[in-house]
Amino acid sequence: MADSSVLDARFWRSEGTRETPDMGELIRKVNGAGRFVGWYIRFVDADGKRRARATKATSAADARRILVELEAQAGRRRLGVPDRPQPIKGVELIDRWLDEYQPRTRDRRRWVIKQRYNLASALPHITGIVTRADAARIVRKLSDGKKSNTVRACVGTLKSAWKWAVSVGICDVNPWDMRLPPPERKNDYLSREEVARLLASVDADTQPHREVMAVAVRLAIYAGLRVCEVYGLRWRSVDFDRGVIVIRHGFRDSPTKSRRERVIPIAEQLRDHLVAWRQRCPSQDYVCPTFSSTTGKWFAARVQPDIRRFYRSAELPVPSAPWHVLRHTFASHFLMSGGGLLTLQRILGHTSLTHTQIYSHLSDEHVAIEMKRLKL
Repeated sequence: MADSSVLDARFWRSEGTRETPDMGELIRKVNGAGRFVGWYIRFVDADGKRRARATKATSAADARRILVELEAQAGRRRLGVPDRPQPIKGVELIDRWLDEYQPRTRDRRRWVIKQRYNLASALPHITGIVTRADAARIVRKLSDGKKSNTVRACVGTLKSAWKWAVSVGICDVNPWDMRLPPPERKNDYLSREEVARLLASVDADTQPHREVMAVAVRLAIYAGLRVCEVYGLRWRSVDFDRGVIVIRHGFRDSPTKSRRERVIPIAEQLRDHLVAWRQRCPSQDYVCPTFSSTTGKWFAARVQPDIRRFYRSAELPVPSAPWHVLRHTFASHFLMSGGGLLTLQRILGHTSLTHTQIYSHLSDEHVAIEMKRLKL
């Protein structure tokens, strides 16, 4: 068998930039197609040996900062100086994170706004250098007056900020690495009668893209698909002979949330609708196209407003996350129909069973039916 390092050399190349003639070097790795892979660094360690290391940096600035810190650590070790980063105040750390971190999103401004929103309730309590004891105290204060989901979002953002700080050498521990309050369980799912009313509202709609919306809503209710998966689903991933839908990617070929391919059996309630829709549009690539060839308008952005309008038309309460309620409805009825939790985890594409257990609540009617089966 060929050496893997030799094989790598055939398909990978680097674009190096030497910082100084006798010090470190930044290496921008790209693959054979010229796409960016990651930043690597070369430096001289405390023993005078040249080392190479991969980084998780997404920008040259982050990679250079890691390089400088590694060289500083090497210098401190040569002199026998303790190798610990200088303490930094929590607010200053958060500001640096928001200014310097490069998130995996096209709209960085929206990302910053979201993080600041999540941090709003915690910032008044962060006055200096944050220790583990400080973090625990702040979480207790937040838990007294905030919902558990709000606390989880806030602490999750703080954990991300300190995780970045540790990765670039600003601090050595993440004080927010702790157990969080469990997420709130919400009975946000529709009954069978409510599902019938909602689908009747969708089918009676007068918008030009009503047929696309009718398919999209059914894919959420009867297959549990995320909205990005619905609008990324191609007909080649729908196998009527095997009776399955293969979820390979999300909208515009982006990776799915779990980054895993999964196979979902086609429910009887969904199959006839999909077959009829396929016959209506035999040359169409996407099951639910996001661009209308007749009106020339891109209507995927109308998904959430349209769903809310369907709820109102069906005289149902409009939830804060209307599409997720459809996915929640599928999961809840799957379990109440006797489906297993592990099977549901696989269908929904959850990486952790803990996420799937959120859907494991039961209706009062289902509990009553199950109790009648009790035999002692």
